[in-house]
Amino acid sequence: MRRLAAWFERGDQGLAHVERWLIALCVLGMATASIANVIGRNVFNYSLPFTEELMQILQLWLTFLGISYGARAGRHIRVTALLDFMPPWLRKVLLIAGQVITCALLAYLAWLAVDYLQSLAKSGRVTPSLRWSLAALYAVVPLGLALGALQYLMAILRNLLAQGAWLSWRTAEMDENEEVDGSGAL
Repeated sequence: MRRLAAWFERGDQGLAHVERWLIALCVLGMATASIANVIGRNVFNYSLPFTEELMQILQLWLTFLGISYGARAGRHIRVTALLDFMPPWLRKVLLIAGQVITCALLAYLAWLAVDYLQSLAKSGRVTPSLRWSLAALYAVVPLGLALGALQYLMAILRNLLAQGAWLSWRTAEMDENEEVDGSGAL
């Protein structure tokens, strides 16, 4: 069991490292393209024609990479008004139920996204300005959904194998009196 936990931990750390870099590059790309377009428009009276398209692509990547990142850090939005009044064992049961539903939904959406991606690849559609393949750009959709489902599956396993309630493989649920240590920060 400990080997499985160690394997999950190593794989999760590696994936988190890649995700952090990709998210940082997307944000940097958005900032660079936006600033370059503002300078071009105001200084040279020329707007870069591909800027809006590039921003949409990077926003798509940020969104779907963020699913997995948010799930890993236990940062996705939750409504806990009723859970706060329940005994710990029932809170854990309901937390697991929510994670199972979320995991199943993300896996199903990833499966649908793969189907859509295949039809998009067959169509050969490209972006208007940059002429990039839409199928290649949208590959992040099923990937992000599947990685999010994997994060919730890991959270379910952690909740089944460990004491206490866990929002993710590495983030325990905390009472409102506990302080956040910032370990899930980007």
